[in-house]
Amino acid sequence: MKKILFAASAVLLTVVVSCKKENSTVVTTDGGTDTVAVVHTEETTVLSETEAKAKVDKAQADLDAAIKKGDKAAEETARKALADANTAWDQTKAAVNSAAQDVKDGVNNAVDKTNEAAKDAKADLKTAAQDVKADVNKAAQDTKDATKKAAGDVKDAYNKTLESAKAK
Repeated sequence: MKKILFAASAVLLTVVVSCKKENSTVVTTDGGTDTVAVVHTEETTVLSETEAKAKVDKAQADLDAAIKKGDKAAEETARKALADANTAWDQTKAAVNSAAQDVKDGVNNAVDKTNEAAKDAKADLKTAAQDVKADVNKAAQDTKDATKKAAGDVKDAYNKTLESAKAK
């Protein structure tokens, strides 16, 4: 059961989910007649841990290449890309750890509930066994009483038969 839940969560974590965030800014001129709307769309993607690590490695390689060429603009861009890739990788690791903890908590919760159900079943079984024992004891006592009564009836019938045989 734990393996199935873990495998399912691992598959779920590798799925890429896209989100868009749009910011709009309205700028008006002093005359109040011209209006310009600027819409900035930012797309964020949750990556698998492997993809995030690959992006960090690529960004590091790009930074090393820019430093080697001596291109300051490319170096600055590569540093920003490396920082972004490291941030994405850290977020991905945090998401994986959080999901793993959620799975662990879920499995532990399921185990706890199973143990509680087993204890309840054990208590129910014990109660049922006690009820059966009481019923068997009552049936045994009833049989004992019926046997004593039957023995008494047989004895009385024997005595009557003896008396009637003596009387004849």
